[in-house]
Amino acid sequence: MNHPARTDPETVYTITQAPQGPAPVAPYVPAHPVPAEAPLPGVELVTLPGGAQQWAYVHHETAPVPVRRGSQPIPAWAKTAALLMWSAAGSAALAAYGLSLAGPWLEALAYALMAFAVAVTVVAFVVRGLFSGLRRRGGGGSTTAEATATATGRTVLGGKVTATATAIAQSK
Repeated sequence: MNHPARTDPETVYTITQAPQGPAPVAPYVPAHPVPAEAPLPGVELVTLPGGAQQWAYVHHETAPVPVRRGSQPIPAWAKTAALLMWSAAGSAALAAYGLSLAGPWLEALAYALMAFAVAVTVVAFVVRGLFSGLRRRGGGGSTTAEATATATGRTVLGGKVTATATAIAQSK
């Protein structure tokens, strides 16, 4: 705590006369031996007003640390994330637009592949049936089997796509 400097000629203290009588004498208090080491952690040896010494907990005043009210800098990771958000959002939007354009074409391709797979499966069953029938019959006659599958769809530019698969199996 700072006290202002005095500039006026006032008396800082007053001198008084001691009373004319016998001087007061403090009663005799036998001194207790004080151990050399602190009995508990955090305890200090203090001298009391009567002159005796005791172990006591002493509360030391600490000045509070001032809080800085200024603005704090933005961390580097936050700046980087903010700059990358625009490019990440733009990339996601562009990918969604590209998939929306390619969607009908991919759908037509999926139908064509499915039709091809169905045609191959039908041909496989027909061929298997023909060869198993020939073994049982022991030969003779000719057999013809035909399977056709068709799929249609739209292209990216709005055109129409048609896929047709035909399988023919003959046995003689």
